[in-house]
Amino acid sequence: MNFRLSRLLLLCISLLMSTYVWSQKDYTVVLPKESPLIEGHLKQGTHLSPSGHSFSLNNLYYLKDGQPWYPVMGEIHYGRVPRADWEESILKMKASGVTVIATYVFWNYHEEKENTYIWEGNKDLRHFLELCHQHGMYVWLRIGPWCHGEVRYGGFPDWLMGIEGGVRKDNPVYLKHVERFFNEIGKQAEGMYFKNEGPVIGLQIENEYRFDSRTRLNHMLNLKRIAIQSGMDVPYYTATGWPKSDLKQTELIPVWGGYPEAPWSSKVTELALSRNYLFSSWASDPAVGADLLGEQENTTSKGLQYPYSTAEMGGGNQITYHRCPVIAAKDVVAQSYVKVGSGANMMGYYMYHGGSNPIGKYSTLQESKATKYPNDYPIINYDFNAPIGEWGQLNESYYDLKTLHAFLNDFGPHLATTVTTFPDKRPLKPGDNETLRMSVRSHGNSGYVFINNYQRLLEMKDLSDIRIRIQQQGGTELLFPPLNIASGEQLIMPFNIDINGHLLHYATVQPLYILKNKVPTYVFLSHPATASELVFSAGQLKKVMMDGRPVKNTGDKYLLKCGQEKEHLIVLSAVNGRQTKILLLTQEQARRSWKIQKGNEDLLCITSSQVIPSSEEITVRNVDRNQFEMQIYPADSRWKVREGISVKKRKQGEFQVIRFEVPAVPLQVSCRKEQNPDSYVPQQPVYPEDNRLKETPESCPGPQYFVNFKPVPSSLYYAVSVPQLPVSVKNAYLMIDYTGDTGALYNKGALIADDYYWGGPMMFDTGRMKRQGSQEYLLQIIPFAPEVNIYLDPSVRKKLELSSQGVRSIRIAPVYDVKFDRPAG
Repeated sequence: MNFRLSRLLLLCISLLMSTYVWSQKDYTVVLPKESPLIEGHLKQGTHLSPSGHSFSLNNLYYLKDGQPWYPVMGEIHYGRVPRADWEESILKMKASGVTVIATYVFWNYHEEKENTYIWEGNKDLRHFLELCHQHGMYVWLRIGPWCHGEVRYGGFPDWLMGIEGGVRKDNPVYLKHVERFFNEIGKQAEGMYFKNEGPVIGLQIENEYRFDSRTRLNHMLNLKRIAIQSGMDVPYYTATGWPKSDLKQTELIPVWGGYPEAPWSSKVTELALSRNYLFSSWASDPAVGADLLGEQENTTSKGLQYPYSTAEMGGGNQITYHRCPVIAAKDVVAQSYVKVGSGANMMGYYMYHGGSNPIGKYSTLQESKATKYPNDYPIINYDFNAPIGEWGQLNESYYDLKTLHAFLNDFGPHLATTVTTFPDKRPLKPGDNETLRMSVRSHGNSGYVFINNYQRLLEMKDLSDIRIRIQQQGGTELLFPPLNIASGEQLIMPFNIDINGHLLHYATVQPLYILKNKVPTYVFLSHPATASELVFSAGQLKKVMMDGRPVKNTGDKYLLKCGQEKEHLIVLSAVNGRQTKILLLTQEQARRSWKIQKGNEDLLCITSSQVIPSSEEITVRNVDRNQFEMQIYPADSRWKVREGISVKKRKQGEFQVIRFEVPAVPLQVSCRKEQNPDSYVPQQPVYPEDNRLKETPESCPGPQYFVNFKPVPSSLYYAVSVPQLPVSVKNAYLMIDYTGDTGALYNKGALIADDYYWGGPMMFDTGRMKRQGSQEYLLQIIPFAPEVNIYLDPSVRKKLELSSQGVRSIRIAPVYDVKFDRPAG
């Protein structure tokens, strides 16, 4: 009797435990009722163009020509990128799905000397706007007058800092100077506003300014008034959603952000886990501005009277001397997925394209402790670890964000109309690595499930047998199949969405592109750990084929299951004869895919090379590799290489495979230790002297190299010689693997590149120098002192402590370009 009772008791406990485990893996979301849209309440600018196009907004989303629109905005500073590179930079951003370019207009870049304006060369704002317009990119000008951007005095000229009555307030003396500066911007942008058929659709007033009182709000509104009087009449006006600012005002749309790390923090220890990787209704990142304001309360996105908008989602982080974290691609990408899944209806990145600080006429122009700011930034380097780096290189985050932007571009009109709901169970703290991180964005019973299984500085667990239930309006339930979610993964899964007239009940694959051809193709991404499954309503379907084989329906549905290791093609044939194609790509194929317009049709190009399309041609680029391979969908053999290179083409299923190679160019770089650095000191300073404190603490001295070369005790010096680049090579990257505190590269005594050691190689684009003979450089490495009290990633600090300091290796990587005529439609 006791034995049978014990077995029964064990069985009950087992059932209870399995029920508990199952319930822990079961997540339910109840779809909300729709809230009314409010429009016409925000005081914005002229929203109609002469040709009848329009930009507007309501309390939930932006509209373009009266239709919901999801803007993807990326920041690049024209003043930090050589004028010769602007066009290519714009095209690279466009190719990755950015639709709006944001840029600061730094006052001290243009009026370093009072009443003397410079709008030429790398400071030619008008030419930059013309290039954006030429390539179909909209522009959001961030005109300050105070910008920040890690620039000296936040962009204020030195002469302005000492004016009577002070700055950043309604001081008549200050406002008079602002009016003069805004008038100058207005002249440069004249005719380039949307109301003139131009590209400028948005204007950000000030930055990081808390308008939490009537006086401070009035100052912001006065700045807006001056901008409009200067001719800057645009559809949208924004301001930083700084903590405790007035969110009842109707003149300025608040914009928020969030960063993977906080190199501006005064701490030199590892920071607490960030909440930016948790789905939530928080709009702001409490760490942003904490160096000036202290830790701030979060601002909720619930009940906003404006679209939930971001302008500063960190495309990376710019390291400071006292904090040099390692930022991985996932650190950037995961928080972007989370922010979209949390309800953001504009994704704006700072920075999307890195750059180089210019040197002023009277001083260097980087932010530093000498300018009474708490951080020392590199003199030149403003790489930001952005998707597009300082030298135009594409980083891994570029390819991951490109897949997210593909979804936002082509499925954004539907996504913008949705609202966010969270499941019945969700992690409350970022240290929870077991509870599913998810949200649902829905409109009616249609929407998307967002999942993130990544947290910076925390190893997440693989999640298995996850069950997601959607309680729909009307009382019905939609159940996703059991899911396996790998550590580090992000997913977007649609449910009840329209696919060219067919109802997709649900899919465990992520929407990417819509190729709007005669037979449209919907492109999806298969996730490695999650079985690919799509369920269509059989309603209007006559036949379904997958990889050339018919699929049987199961009653009123078609269930399609396929592997994730290769691409698959599904063809839906409707009862009226209309066809629709579904193309499933692997994760790596999706990351390396590029949507290209061909007349009135769309092509998909899959390649490990970089693809830079323009209106006339398509540039395909490899770095340090002379062999190319491309897959084109639908198969199209009309791609012609301009240079007359021999191309091998073959058809592979639905793809045209193109292979070719260009002659390899072996480039050798010479690097030897320099024993006589004094010979490199310029007879006359090339630049004005650095921003530098006269006295610095030994525990954190800041950078010790100079803008004009000077020997520094204990430094290591290397004479570096780079050969002349042949015409067949566009440019070449100098890759310096070193260990030390800082690296500084000089040409004829002038600093041309610098680096705070963070664990990766120092780069330099040799194409930035004139192509006249070989190039001679001096590399100065200042050794790392273990007693210096700065934050480094533990693995980097260990590497520094165990390695001999100096150059470990140096090489030069040629850049090969091949140009194709754009295929005619």
